Amino acid sequence: MKAALPVTAAACAVTLAVTLARTEPAPQAPAAPSPSADEKVVRQACTGCHALPPPDIMPREAWTPKIYEMAGLIMAGIGAPESVKPTLSPDFDIDAVERYYMSRAPVALATPEPWPPVGEGSPRFLRHAMKLPAGPAPAIANVRFLDLDGKGELTIVAEDMVRGVVLTGSPLAPERGFSVVEHVAAPCHAAVVDLDHDGRPDLLIADLGDVPPEDHLKASVVWLQRLAGGGYRKHVLASGLPRVADVEAIDADGDGDLDLVVAAFGWRRVGSLLLLENRTRDWSNPVFVPRVLDARTGAIDVPVVDLDHDGRPDVVTVFSQHYETVAAFLNKGGGGFRMETIYAAPHPAWGSSWVDVADLDGDGDLDVILSHGDMLDDFMLKPYHGIQWLENRGGFPFVEHTLAALSGVHGAKAVDLDRDGDLDVVAVAYVPPPRLAATAPPPLPSLVWLEQVARGRFERHTLEVGRRHVSFDFGTETETGVEVWENLTIKK
Repeated sequence: MKAALPVTAAACAVTLAVTLARTEPAPQAPAAPSPSADEKVVRQACTGCHALPPPDIMPREAWTPKIYEMAGLIMAGIGAPESVKPTLSPDFDIDAVERYYMSRAPVALATPEPWPPVGEGSPRFLRHAMKLPAGPAPAIANVRFLDLDGKGELTIVAEDMVRGVVLTGSPLAPERGFSVVEHVAAPCHAAVVDLDHDGRPDLLIADLGDVPPEDHLKASVVWLQRLAGGGYRKHVLASGLPRVADVEAIDADGDGDLDLVVAAFGWRRVGSLLLLENRTRDWSNPVFVPRVLDARTGAIDVPVVDLDHDGRPDVVTVFSQHYETVAAFLNKGGGGFRMETIYAAPHPAWGSSWVDVADLDGDGDLDVILSHGDMLDDFMLKPYHGIQWLENRGGFPFVEHTLAALSGVHGAKAVDLDRDGDLDVVAVAYVPPPRLAATAPPPLPSLVWLEQVARGRFERHTLEVGRRHVSFDFGTETETGVEVWENLTIKK
């Protein structure tokens, strides 16, 4: 067995465009009749569905288009929960909002904190690029090491959302590349589980339905049923969903069969956290009934863990978009859940991108590692993007610790990379190319290691710079999109 090594999904040619309704800002901010009066208007207009955005979260030039964009969304009734439905009165003074932010925002955001040079005190790796089947430019959304045969041998499973294929490849023979397992509209995540209890591991696929961020109902949850003779049979367990970002199996009601928890990310109008209750009697015709656990849009990940150690599986998720909240759904038995807030970010531009659950400090309970570095809305480097350790001290919310600032961080996971007995954190970053040269001196870190050198204390190491990754995973032993990094530091 090889020592711990990461596999990364390199960036792909996918461009997201946002058109903003705007007016040109004045060369100087207009004089305010009263700072307190402007602030009152801002609080009335900007706190209906999220926390008040501080002026220093964006540079001055970005505020006018953002203010008009948000006003347009409110007037269109987009992006707010049904229980809130914020409105703007006919005499709403948008100039006061613009005046407030333009007079307080910095001309430019601070330069991201520099990282140590590559290789300084870091493990040595040998990279193996893995070829993809011939076709258009790939868009690898996710990569994972999964045991597909139940025998302990790990396979790399990757999802190409542009080509619409689920791929598998061997980390022990990266030169063989990938082969296509199944075609799915826009797959973005895979999980392995024996859904039908026949002794053969199956695959659950989260299907976005389409790649661009839109409020459509094209997404689905796909079950790839492992057949006795090898290969898979595709079943669509749920369709007509908002964009599905993740799906995991959970026995929510304790009846012995597996239900599914679904992060239906959606976009602005549609999206929710769903439970698909298993009502199947005949696995040739599986039946799952959807139930909304939370109506917020923007759910990204849904790790299933026993967070409160009561023997029942719970769900942890992060709601991104303007909610920027990490939540626990504690299983109370019989299919019921109670929501608790693990962490609420200080403002709606926090950029939540991933959560991992692990006992990071080794005290016997489960903590949360939050990545927040999403840059796909405005392609803007932000000094507050980074990695948070949310420490579980037995109550809610958890206690926040900033592990590191990292521009564009897209994911962070706990792993004992150096095999010294404690958990470290490894993270990847995706910094889009537009405007990069004008906002920071390249290259920026794209793969980093936070070494836990003492309990709760971490030392930063840069493993790679200048590339763009959206996903990675660890196992035991490209510009094509996926590569394997073999850890040469750990003795076999």
